Amino acid sequence: MKIERLFLQGFKSFGERTSLEFGPGVYGIVGPNGSGKSNLVEALRWVVGARAKELRGDEAQALLFHGSDGRPPLGFAEVGLELGGNGKRISLSRRLERDGSSEIRLNSARSTLRQVEQALMGTGLSRSGYAIVGQGEVGQILQAGPEVLLAYLEEAAGLRAVTQASKATQERLQAATLELQTRTQELAERKAIISEKAQQAEAARQAAALAARTLLLRRSVLAARIREAEQEVNSAQQKAQTLEREQAETTQRLQAIEKEKGQALEALEAAQNAHSEALRQAEALSGELKLVEQERASLEGLLRRIAGEIGEGETRLIRLRSLQAPIAPADAPPTPAALQSLQQQLKELQAAIQNEENQIRSAQKAYERFLQAQATYEAQKASFEQMLAQRAALEADQARLEAERTALQAQLSEAQLRESTLRSRLNELVRQEGQASSEARAARSEAGRLEALLRSGADLAEGPKRARASGIPGLMGVVADLIEVPAGLELAVEVALGARMQWVLCEDERAAQAAVQYLKQQGGRATFLPRTLLKPPRARHERLPWTETPGVVGVARHLVQLPLCPEALPTLLGETLVLEHLEAALALVRQHPDHPRIVTLEGELLETSGAITGGRLQKGGQMLALRRRFHDTQSEAARLEAQALALAAQAEQLRAELASLNLTQLQRRQTELDSELKAVRTSLARLPALGGQAQPPQPPEPVLPPNPQRLEALRSEREALGAQLAQQREAEVRWQRYREDQARYATAQNEIAELEARLQHLRGEQAELGQRLAALQSRKDALERDRAQLSLGHLEERLRAARGRTRALSEEETRLIARTNALLSDLEALHLTQARREATIETLQQELSALPPGPIEEGSSRSLARLLAETEAALEALGPVNHLAEQEYALLSEDIARLEVALQESEAAVRKLEAELHQVASAYQERMQQVYGVFKEKFAQYAGALLDAEVELERSTQGLELILKPAGKRTVNLNLLSMGERTMGALAFLFALSEVGEESSGLPIAVLDEVDAPLDEANIQRFCRFLQHFKNQTQFILVTHQKRTMEACDALYGVTTEKGVSRVYSIKREEALA
Repeated sequence: MKIERLFLQGFKSFGERTSLEFGPGVYGIVGPNGSGKSNLVEALRWVVGARAKELRGDEAQALLFHGSDGRPPLGFAEVGLELGGNGKRISLSRRLERDGSSEIRLNSARSTLRQVEQALMGTGLSRSGYAIVGQGEVGQILQAGPEVLLAYLEEAAGLRAVTQASKATQERLQAATLELQTRTQELAERKAIISEKAQQAEAARQAAALAARTLLLRRSVLAARIREAEQEVNSAQQKAQTLEREQAETTQRLQAIEKEKGQALEALEAAQNAHSEALRQAEALSGELKLVEQERASLEGLLRRIAGEIGEGETRLIRLRSLQAPIAPADAPPTPAALQSLQQQLKELQAAIQNEENQIRSAQKAYERFLQAQATYEAQKASFEQMLAQRAALEADQARLEAERTALQAQLSEAQLRESTLRSRLNELVRQEGQASSEARAARSEAGRLEALLRSGADLAEGPKRARASGIPGLMGVVADLIEVPAGLELAVEVALGARMQWVLCEDERAAQAAVQYLKQQGGRATFLPRTLLKPPRARHERLPWTETPGVVGVARHLVQLPLCPEALPTLLGETLVLEHLEAALALVRQHPDHPRIVTLEGELLETSGAITGGRLQKGGQMLALRRRFHDTQSEAARLEAQALALAAQAEQLRAELASLNLTQLQRRQTELDSELKAVRTSLARLPALGGQAQPPQPPEPVLPPNPQRLEALRSEREALGAQLAQQREAEVRWQRYREDQARYATAQNEIAELEARLQHLRGEQAELGQRLAALQSRKDALERDRAQLSLGHLEERLRAARGRTRALSEEETRLIARTNALLSDLEALHLTQARREATIETLQQELSALPPGPIEEGSSRSLARLLAETEAALEALGPVNHLAEQEYALLSEDIARLEVALQESEAAVRKLEAELHQVASAYQERMQQVYGVFKEKFAQYAGALLDAEVELERSTQGLELILKPAGKRTVNLNLLSMGERTMGALAFLFALSEVGEESSGLPIAVLDEVDAPLDEANIQRFCRFLQHFKNQTQFILVTHQKRTMEACDALYGVTTEKGVSRVYSIKREEALA
């Protein structure tokens, strides 16, 4: 199909109605910048489905013509497009009003963007197509994501319909799955509610028992508190009497203490005076005694020094007198020549011993080397034998480990293959479980929100809402909550019911009367319909065959259900008929003048009087639709939760099966075997180095031990010569000591005479000092006798006794005063307590009298209050009580039966859609496999011709991966290509797409807006050659400024602007090129 005509009016700068005619070949649109050329391309994009934000506009009103000099703005924008070819024609128009409303028409009929996109499939003009390339967009084609490139290929191959069918099937499958989950959840909730209703009845019985128990405990607590308060009053009176007696005794004792305290103070003053006088005298005697003591200590020190000198002198004199005259030695003194001869002989003998010791050490070392060689030989021999045994053991271990590792590798490979299979299944189950859980939480949250909205009664008037929440026995509920309406009839039934939607159904007129009285007290107004006052319907029109009349859906009360009170349907809906549309209703009215009340599916209402009510409803059908959506959402949430639990159980089974594979233990055992085998091989490799030579070791040559006899003879001779030399030296020492003793003896005789004179002088001085010390001792004894006569100890004891007596009396007085004050305070507190308890008794008696009379339980007020609090808490924990639980249980049983049937239908629908989805996917893969090879070949061919570039294409999970490498360049990053290279590559991509159609008829339409702007002269020539090559199969509409491109066009349109209004002219190509 090709574009035949494009017309527009009020779109952007085109204030006047403008029409452009197109045919086969190449059409160019030229004109200065800002004239409105690109607005024509955007008009074409807008009419096929583009949004305002895609057309350089923030909002839809930006597309309207806003006026210019002398020309007012238009209130609408309209663009039309006509296409034809291959025996088909498409007429498409899109109109936008200034108030924001819009209209799309396809072949003169109102349509939607989805229908337009389906009609344009295969032309490349759809929103996801590639036929229209806007200004600056051609270079971005190759930079688009893999998924966009794949969408272009799908559009060209005619697979867009298959893709959309797959998407539609997927959406239907998701909707069906969601509906299945909703119904499953709703069924589970209904089953949970049934058990809850049984619990509510038991809660009502418990509430009655707890209320009676609460009243009994309240009376008992008040009686116990009165009894305890009376006991406290009696106790306070007894304590007050005891305290008053103690106060009188304390006052008498205080008076006696005051007299005793005066006498004690007088005795204390006399004792203090006597003690002070004796203390003064004692201090004077102590001073004199101190001086005598100091002088005596000085004399004693001097006597000790003299006695010490005398003792030392006498000791030295005795030692000197004990010295005797020295005696000469008996042997003759040795000569120096004899001593020198002995020393020379000893030195020569020592040299001979040293030489012999060196020889013996050399022999000993040789013998020790022999012993070491012998030990080494023994060790090498044992090591050689051990090496042979170890090699045999290691070779056996190596063979055993290699066999075990081979078996383990086979077992591990099998376990890894099984683990990979189980892991992929587990990942898929975990993903499905997460998705199901997420959808279940969303559905449960939505159900909770809808339930809260319905419970709040936001869509009900104040009267019905309060009546529903009153809990009055006999009230069945509001009609909107009780009626069950099939899908699609919500608006019609809600209009037919009108205000009756909020009527309150009740069992009898007594319940209605109680509810009316309740609303008078609480506020609000409602209409009540008692079951006992219902009248049988008058079947005035039921004999007529309404169901055979065209456009009639049925009688309204036969289309809906009211399980709690089906006999109320004639009263609520009467004989109202439901018709498909207003035209059918008017035809029925004209055919049957005596028609019943009529309502259409779109909400129009025809009264029997002929009055017609219709128009736009602000919230029509919302009350019933909201309740249907709540039930559907509950079912969906229950279904999703059950599915998530089932998937979780399957995943847990797979995890258990994975754990049972013991893959970790097998891998650990394989690692252990590899390590053991490596160690065995390493040990085998090292065995020759550890074992030494390959042949057994040879024993060493034998060596004799050294002979020490000659050394011992030389050492004996040395010892004898040394003893002789020592005797000569000892004789010389004795003669030297004799000469020194003679000199010391002469010196001692002189020192004896001097010591005897010094000792005589010291003994005279010692006698004189002894006489002075005896006189000082007599004076000290006299002073101590005088101080003892003063009796200071007796006086101090007397003073301490007086002070203690005074202190004790003061402390007792203070204690008694404090006790008196405490007694006064306690008495005042007791009187106050007594008054308060008496007031409390009066208050408690008033509270007890306000309660109904009855039995009283014995016990303390604290224990009874605790029991009362526990009972009240238990009563409060029960919450409100539902007295309609049994009736609600029957309704829930019917709902469960209905939901189980619906659940089976949903499961069948899901299975059917899954099969359809698999069939569509298979068809897509088969067709895509066919066209991919053709496109890859053509793209490489055109890229080489236009750009001299290499192309690499690859299909991935994300889409179509593209790599373009121009000749002479290494780069494969499309962002690093020049604008001209990206443009030529994109044109090659577009031309290649034309070869993959179902009939390979080429790209039908190509609208290119200034794609040649970044091209140089050589590339423009290549571009124009391709235009001429493809123009027989492709219709080109080009917006250009290049003269070379204009030369390639078969026809040209010129665009100019005058006073802000764009105009289009058909011009000759020669004029445009001039």
